[in-house]
Amino acid sequence: METLRYVVLANGLLAVVSLAYFVLLRRETFFKANRLALWTGLAGALILPILELPDWRPQRVRTVMHKTAQIIVPKVLPNSSATEPDVTITFPNQKTYQAFQHLPRPFVWSWQLGLMLLYTLGVLILALRFGLQVLSLRKLINQSSHEPYDQFTLVTNEQVTSPFSFFNWVVLNPAQHTDNELDQILRHERVHVRERHSFDMIGAELVCIAFWFNPAAYLFRHLIHQTLEFSADRTVLAEGVDAKAYQYNLLKVSLASGQ
Repeated sequence: METLRYVVLANGLLAVVSLAYFVLLRRETFFKANRLALWTGLAGALILPILELPDWRPQRVRTVMHKTAQIIVPKVLPNSSATEPDVTITFPNQKTYQAFQHLPRPFVWSWQLGLMLLYTLGVLILALRFGLQVLSLRKLINQSSHEPYDQFTLVTNEQVTSPFSFFNWVVLNPAQHTDNELDQILRHERVHVRERHSFDMIGAELVCIAFWFNPAAYLFRHLIHQTLEFSADRTVLAEGVDAKAYQYNLLKVSLASGQ
C-alpha cells in the first residue's frame, strides 16, 4: 500500500529532522534561522517520500534488490498488483465483446488496512479535539473585554490563568500581574504577534495530529515553541529591559500558570 509506505517514510524522516535539530542546533541563538531550519526539515520529510529519486546503486545491487522484492512483496502485499488480462472476442460482424466480466473483488481484511484505519481514527479524533479547542478559545475572546493597541488587541478576562497571544489578540488577566509585569508581558506577546508566531504553533499542532503516534512530532512541537519563546525573549531584552527583573517575572508567570 503506497499510503502506508508514505506514512512510514515521512514519520522516519520527521524523526531524523527533530533529532538532528535537537542534537546539533537547539543551542544555537540564530532563532530566525533555527525556525526556518525546522520548517524546511518538515517540508523535506513530507516531500521526499513522494519524489522519484535517481537510483545510484551499482547494477549488481539493483539486480539483487529487484529479485528479493519479487519474492518478498507478494508475501507482504498479496494480490497487490495482480490483474486479470482482458480477453475479447471479435465476431464476423466486427463487433467485439469481452469474454469475461470482471466481478468486483471481495473485501479482504489485512493488517495493512487495519493500521491505516487506526491511523485515520487517531487523526480524526485529534482533529476534532483541536477544532473544539479553537472554538473554545474564540468564544473566550468574544466574551472578554477588548482594548486596542498599535500592533495588537488586548483581551482581558478573569478566567485566564496564563497570558498568551493568538494572532492579533493578547489575552491575560491583569489582576494577576503588577504594572511592571504587565509591561514586560505585553512586550513579549507583542513580538509573537508581530512575527506571526501563531501560524507556527498551529502548524506544530497539525504536525502532532498528522503524526500522532510518532514521539518525534511532539519533540518537533517543543522545539518550535522553544525557538519562538527564545526569539521573543531576546527581542524584549534588546529593547533595554533589565535582564534579571525580566527573568524573575518570567519565572513568576510560569509558576503561576502551573498552579
